[in-house]
Amino acid sequence: MKHIVIGTAGHIDHGKTTLIKRLTGIETDTTREEKERGMSINLGFAYVDLPNGERIGIVDVPGHEKFIKNMLAGVAGINLVLLVIDANEGIMPQTKEHMDILTLLGIEDFIVVLTKVGAVDEELREIVYEDIQESLKGTPLEQAPIIETDAVENIGIDKLKEVIMLKVEQLSTDIVEAAPRLNVDRSFSVKGFGTVVTGTLLDGSLKIGDELIAYPGEIKTKVRNIQVHETNQELAYPGQRTALNLTKIGVDEVGRGSVLTTKANVEPTWMLDTKITCLNLPQNQLELWDRVHLHIGTKEVRGRIVPLGVDKILAGEEGFVQLRLEEQVAVKSGDHFIIRSYSPVVTIGGGVVLEANPVKHRRFNEETLASLKIKEEGNFEDLILDYLNNKIKQFKTAKEIAEYLNANLDLVRDTLDDLIVKGQVFPVSHTFLGMEEVNRSLVEMEQVLENYHKKYRLRQGMSLEEFRSKFGQFKGKELEAMLKYLKEEQLVQVTGSLIKLTDFEVSYNSYQLKEKERIEKVLKQSGLTPPSVEEILADSPNAKEVLEALNGVSIYYLNPETIIHMDTFNHGVNFVKQHITENGSLTLGEFRDEMDTSRKYAMMFLEHLDELGITKRVENNRVLA
Repeated sequence: MKHIVIGTAGHIDHGKTTLIKRLTGIETDTTREEKERGMSINLGFAYVDLPNGERIGIVDVPGHEKFIKNMLAGVAGINLVLLVIDANEGIMPQTKEHMDILTLLGIEDFIVVLTKVGAVDEELREIVYEDIQESLKGTPLEQAPIIETDAVENIGIDKLKEVIMLKVEQLSTDIVEAAPRLNVDRSFSVKGFGTVVTGTLLDGSLKIGDELIAYPGEIKTKVRNIQVHETNQELAYPGQRTALNLTKIGVDEVGRGSVLTTKANVEPTWMLDTKITCLNLPQNQLELWDRVHLHIGTKEVRGRIVPLGVDKILAGEEGFVQLRLEEQVAVKSGDHFIIRSYSPVVTIGGGVVLEANPVKHRRFNEETLASLKIKEEGNFEDLILDYLNNKIKQFKTAKEIAEYLNANLDLVRDTLDDLIVKGQVFPVSHTFLGMEEVNRSLVEMEQVLENYHKKYRLRQGMSLEEFRSKFGQFKGKELEAMLKYLKEEQLVQVTGSLIKLTDFEVSYNSYQLKEKERIEKVLKQSGLTPPSVEEILADSPNAKEVLEALNGVSIYYLNPETIIHMDTFNHGVNFVKQHITENGSLTLGEFRDEMDTSRKYAMMFLEHLDELGITKRVENNRVLA
């Protein structure tokens, strides 16, 4: 089932509120000030039942210039707009501004409603009708139906409902099945219930009991109750006008401009990468550090303009801009916005968010401009690859990718499958990283090993534990998959607990070679009664480095203070295994006699085998583990 929200737009006193009351039976001017002044100041909400039984939400937005920021808050989440024009006056400046704003916000479906036709003679009505058609040529409203109505005399209301019904049936509501997101346009307190907020639910569904975060303050709350069209519901669907009763949060903590969503679905930001269209009006242009009002979702903040790739954006032009904000916002890529000049406040243009959490860019950086071009063009494979190769340095799940791109999860999964087949995405279990980023990380891994080999020329390699610690952004399975890839490409070798570049070989100079021969000879002759490490190192500047190189090759550390020749270690292990296999067990004395050593070293050796899991002690004997 579609969930559609209709908005009104038009000049002050052109009959929007009266029209809605006739369509719905609901009075949207609710405050005493609104009634006394005869104009809408705040947003009004209603719903209309169409001839096919479908119930559609309506947002009545104020038309007066002084309240245009309320109008901007009201259009968030609207699918279809009724552009209201008084048959006595025709298109007015406010009408044109509303048309510009709605077009910049990406709204494509309109119905032009000519109001108050009962008070206009037929000749004037025809003139106004033709003038409207002429004014709409070349705009997204050119093909919009024009319906003549009079709410007071009940003229054309049924026809308008039928046209709305047909439009709704034709609308494509491509709602993303992702985490729920609601831009709060109104917040108030109800005695006995607490905080209530309203807005159009974007992206996902909500149910009672769901835990949400109010951004940008990042305040935790929970849904106590849900109303849709003044009726309690267990579940709210994407695209519905929704009222939420929230727990553990005050009205002042979740006012207009707040965003309610799940944890980590959005991230508060001070900057936005955008594509902006500057309206073709003589006074309009955007230059470096121009201060502007940004209207996005239901929030208004001030910010400054940083054009990217150009010095300025002139009237009628479009370009990439990084917006540097004075307050944080919580938005997503693909969100539309309006910018208005700082003073006097007039609409300059608007656009779409290409990157919701960017870093600061150099203004004429080719890589940055290329990345923004990909995001602007919207090729889905390119968008995923841009994210997985340039935005992040860690593996992401399909769900995380879908939430970042504000895209359908099934589409993301299908596209990832295609990219994996093409060799452009590296999968590990249920996570993914772009192959370009993987290759950059692999080069970094090789560089880490190369630097290690240069620093420790006689070591056989870096410990795997130390190597893994250098790449903490990757989880265990992910890092192991990348190591496996390096091994399959014969770039690294892993031996025991050490890793090294495949082409690395230990190379001794003449002094080190002499020291190597001395150490190996001493340890081979001493068997399991070796000199201490301290004695080996005594008065020899090369001994420590040589010992590190021989570790695991020709010498073996029983503990940090005790080393033996590798032949001695292997002989001891082989004797223990064979003796226990033939006799069932081994005593300390039997091992001591075989190795011609003392009780101290025999005990040290056997306890080390216990630690390795080769043997275990049973009373005073050893058996195989």
